[in-house]
Amino acid sequence: MNKIRIGTRGSALALAQAKLAAAALEKKGYATELVVVRTRGDENLQKSLSDIGRGAFTDVFSQILSRGEIDVAVHSAKDLPTTEEKDAFFCLPRGDARDVLVFSGEVKRIGTGSPRRAAGALHLFPQAEILPVRGNVDTRLRKLAAGEYDALVLAAAGLSRLGLLQGDRVQFENHAFGCRFFSPQECVPAACQGIIALEGGAGECVNDPAARRAALIERRAQRALDGDCSGGAGAYFDGTFLFVQREGKTARLIFRGEETFSSLSELL
Repeated sequence: MNKIRIGTRGSALALAQAKLAAAALEKKGYATELVVVRTRGDENLQKSLSDIGRGAFTDVFSQILSRGEIDVAVHSAKDLPTTEEKDAFFCLPRGDARDVLVFSGEVKRIGTGSPRRAAGALHLFPQAEILPVRGNVDTRLRKLAAGEYDALVLAAAGLSRLGLLQGDRVQFENHAFGCRFFSPQECVPAACQGIIALEGGAGECVNDPAARRAALIERRAQRALDGDCSGGAGAYFDGTFLFVQREGKTARLIFRGEETFSSLSELL
């Protein structure tokens, strides 16, 4: 049997997600091999994600797939460009979509590179200073431990997949940080947050229909809001309600198909 070659970034979180995809494929009877790829987002850690743009961590994989060097690419679905032609991906079952405030003590300086997360954090801590932060989860948590920040806003799914989230605490190396989950009303998750995307036909056999439906609805909502993962827009579908956020304003609607999308811009 030929191995399914799985393209992935080399960060701890990317590898953890790729291993989840490998386990799902192996459960279907396929052999797998991980192929680590470096992206332009990995190359440039000085600029903010807002400056680099969406696709910084994913665009190179499309080229490698087209050349036949890998059979499937594994991404955090929220990192994919929001254009309609990029909707052709498959999904593993969704993890926790919420954001988490991870803190070391009194919250005065909050690290995040996301205007969406900044808006949610300032809603809870209006006097706090928002500071930019880049790097993978480990890098950010080391900066928190070193006192560069009092708190960070991170994705619950990523912390969980790295084995760092333990109830209401985040355990990292010899540090135990407090954590506070944001509800979707307080900080609407980024579109597709918590969803692992598989780009390439080999992902079809492990596709989760509920996660894929949510992903397509949230991406469609994000396009209606003219937003991307580096901006202030958020979109989350829980199976009944669509939560949306733009420039700090949030709303919740019963999802009614296309008519829901047409009302978003007016609503926000």
